[in-house]
Amino acid sequence: MRVRLERSGGFANIRRTFTADTKTLATVQGEELRHLVEAADLAHFPEEPTPRPGRPDRFYYRVTIEHERAERSITVAEDSAPEALQRLIDWVLRIAQG
Repeated sequence: MRVRLERSGGFANIRRTFTADTKTLATVQGEELRHLVEAADLAHFPEEPTPRPGRPDRFYYRVTIEHERAERSITVAEDSAPEALQRLIDWVLRIAQG
Protein backbone atom coordinates (compact mmCIF):
# COMPACT_ATOMS: atom_id res chain seq x y z
CA MET A 1 0.00 0.00 0.00
CA ARG A 2 1.24 3.43 -0.89
CA VAL A 3 -0.18 6.79 0.20
CA ARG A 4 0.78 9.87 -1.80
CA LEU A 5 -0.09 13.24 -0.33
CA GLU A 6 0.13 16.38 -2.45
CA ARG A 7 -0.13 19.61 -0.47
CA SER A 8 -0.81 22.92 -2.22
CA GLY A 9 -2.04 26.34 -1.19
CA GLY A 10 -0.85 28.38 1.75
CA PHE A 11 0.57 31.88 1.38
CA ALA A 12 3.17 30.89 -1.25
CA ASN A 13 1.03 28.24 -2.99
CA ILE A 14 3.98 25.85 -3.14
CA ARG A 15 3.09 22.29 -4.13
CA ARG A 16 4.86 19.50 -2.23
CA THR A 17 4.45 15.74 -2.41
CA PHE A 18 4.89 13.32 0.49
CA THR A 19 4.78 9.54 0.26
CA ALA A 20 4.45 6.64 2.69
CA ASP A 21 4.83 3.13 1.28
CA THR A 22 4.43 -0.11 3.24
CA LYS A 23 7.25 -1.60 1.12
CA THR A 24 9.76 0.80 2.65
CA LEU A 25 8.30 1.31 6.14
CA ALA A 26 9.08 -0.75 9.22
CA THR A 27 6.47 -3.48 9.84
CA VAL A 28 4.89 -1.59 12.75
CA GLN A 29 4.63 1.61 10.71
CA GLY A 30 3.16 -0.31 7.77
CA GLU A 31 0.43 -1.74 10.00
CA GLU A 32 -0.25 1.70 11.45
CA LEU A 33 -0.59 3.12 7.93
CA ARG A 34 -3.05 0.37 6.96
CA HIS A 35 -5.17 1.09 10.05
CA LEU A 36 -5.18 4.83 9.37
CA VAL A 37 -6.22 4.30 5.73
CA GLU A 38 -8.98 1.92 6.80
CA ALA A 39 -10.25 4.38 9.43
CA ALA A 40 -10.22 7.28 6.94
CA ASP A 41 -12.69 5.30 4.75
CA LEU A 42 -11.88 7.13 1.51
CA ALA A 43 -14.20 4.85 -0.46
CA HIS A 44 -17.15 6.82 0.93
CA PHE A 45 -15.56 10.25 0.72
CA PRO A 46 -16.42 12.58 -2.21
CA GLU A 47 -13.51 13.13 -4.59
CA GLU A 48 -13.80 16.92 -4.42
CA PRO A 49 -15.87 18.03 -1.39
CA THR A 50 -17.11 21.62 -1.24
CA PRO A 51 -14.62 23.74 0.74
CA ARG A 52 -15.75 26.04 3.49
CA PRO A 53 -15.85 29.75 2.58
CA GLY A 54 -13.03 32.11 3.52
CA ARG A 55 -9.35 31.45 4.24
CA PRO A 56 -7.88 31.73 0.74
CA ASP A 57 -4.45 30.81 2.20
CA ARG A 58 -5.50 27.37 3.47
CA PHE A 59 -3.74 24.18 2.41
CA TYR A 60 -5.40 21.65 0.13
CA TYR A 61 -4.47 17.99 0.16
CA ARG A 62 -4.78 15.50 -2.68
CA VAL A 63 -4.63 12.08 -1.02
CA THR A 64 -4.04 9.08 -3.29
CA ILE A 65 -4.17 5.52 -1.98
CA GLU A 66 -2.62 2.82 -4.17
CA HIS A 67 -3.44 -0.71 -3.06
CA GLU A 68 -3.62 -4.02 -4.93
CA ARG A 69 -3.56 -2.44 -8.40
CA ALA A 70 -6.36 -0.04 -7.48
CA GLU A 71 -6.12 3.68 -6.87
CA ARG A 72 -8.42 6.16 -5.13
CA SER A 73 -7.81 9.90 -4.88
CA ILE A 74 -9.64 12.64 -3.03
CA THR A 75 -8.99 16.34 -2.52
CA VAL A 76 -9.79 18.09 0.73
CA ALA A 77 -9.16 21.49 2.33
CA GLU A 78 -7.23 21.40 5.59
CA ASP A 79 -10.18 22.71 7.59
CA SER A 80 -12.78 20.35 6.13
CA ALA A 81 -11.04 16.99 6.53
CA PRO A 82 -12.87 14.60 8.87
CA GLU A 83 -10.88 13.67 11.98
CA ALA A 84 -9.86 10.21 10.73
CA LEU A 85 -8.61 11.64 7.43
CA GLN A 86 -6.75 14.41 9.25
CA ARG A 87 -4.96 11.77 11.37
CA LEU A 88 -3.85 10.02 8.16
CA ILE A 89 -2.64 13.31 6.63
CA ASP A 90 -0.73 14.26 9.78
CA TRP A 91 0.85 10.79 10.01
CA VAL A 92 2.04 10.78 6.38
CA LEU A 93 3.48 14.29 6.78
CA ARG A 94 5.32 13.29 9.94
CA ILE A 95 6.72 10.04 8.47
CA ALA A 96 7.69 11.57 5.11
CA GLN A 97 9.48 14.53 6.70
CA GLY A 98 11.44 12.29 9.06
